[in-house]
Amino acid sequence: MINDLRIHLAIIMYMGGCLSLMIYNAIVILHKKNRNKAMLCNTDKWIKAIHEQVAANRVILSPKHEKHLLKSLKHAEKLIAFSNALNYWKLEDSFHFYNPYMDMLVQSDAFHMLAIVYKEKKNEERAYFAYFVSQHPQVAKNTEGICIDMMNAIVSYIETSDIYCRVNVFKALCTVGNMYGIVSVLQFFSDKFNFVHHKLLADDLSKFVGDKEVLALHLWGKYRQWNDNIMLGVITFITMFSDRFKNAFLPVLQNPLASVEIRLAIIRYYKEYSFDMAQPVLIEYLSQTENYDIAAEAASALGAYPGRSTTTALISALQSDSWYVQYNAASSLVALGECWDSDALPLIQYMMEHMNNEKNMIASEVTV
Repeated sequence: MINDLRIHLAIIMYMGGCLSLMIYNAIVILHKKNRNKAMLCNTDKWIKAIHEQVAANRVILSPKHEKHLLKSLKHAEKLIAFSNALNYWKLEDSFHFYNPYMDMLVQSDAFHMLAIVYKEKKNEERAYFAYFVSQHPQVAKNTEGICIDMMNAIVSYIETSDIYCRVNVFKALCTVGNMYGIVSVLQFFSDKFNFVHHKLLADDLSKFVGDKEVLALHLWGKYRQWNDNIMLGVITFITMFSDRFKNAFLPVLQNPLASVEIRLAIIRYYKEYSFDMAQPVLIEYLSQTENYDIAAEAASALGAYPGRSTTTALISALQSDSWYVQYNAASSLVALGECWDSDALPLIQYMMEHMNNEKNMIASEVTV
């Protein structure tokens, strides 16, 4: 009897739990639906407000509109709706509405003041404000160019934020073109050992709107101060656009104390931008057995360095204990048109078949 009562009680509790969960999910769905509806409504209001400012052929924002910006955009949800409205006009007709409105914002100090307001907000709100600036970098400018006070305020976010906010701050600084802010944030990343994947750093740096060569010189000047992860991002960034670091990178490539990752990145640079003085170093790395990753990368890079010494070294590398070194050496021999050594023939034949298969696949995709 007691056991039956316990079973019934357990069933009732289970059903009560299920019912509570269903009610909770219904409330969440309803709340989300209402929030989405409110977001669409607020976005529409901002779309109309922007239209009114531009349609009135104004040079500067109306005092009423500027006051509304300051009052409303202190809240992240309103800022999201405002961003959606800007994106609407940006996609719809940037020449007639988005650009003129952004020109008016440049004349205003509303967002310069909001940057200070958001400094006191929660981490997530600061992160979104920085993201907003990265999407609409004109708001960070004034009649003289970049608003330094606003940039200093945004840089200050990193002191008490998580990595998500810090990365958004870094994105904003890149899209605005604030070089010294970028250097400050990367210095902070290095000092605090914040890990950000070097490819993400390079991708953000590639969006820098100023002189990339000058930025690259500043960043490379920090080689002995910043950690390897940051410098990997810097080297990857430089590899995207500049052939002017051939002499600067060579001593680091020659230094056996430099980290493997740094030397691998520099080898990839010399694959992209051939440099006669790097060729002997690449050949030397090709024959070393302490780290086959370096040897494999050197074998790949040497495909951009024609000559007897390169061919001899690559043929010798076909006897490497590492299959990847063999494969890359064969690939480079094919790229150089060196297909006559008997030791190379099996791998070269494999490479040629592989390349032909890829060409056939591409041709078939184009036909379809």
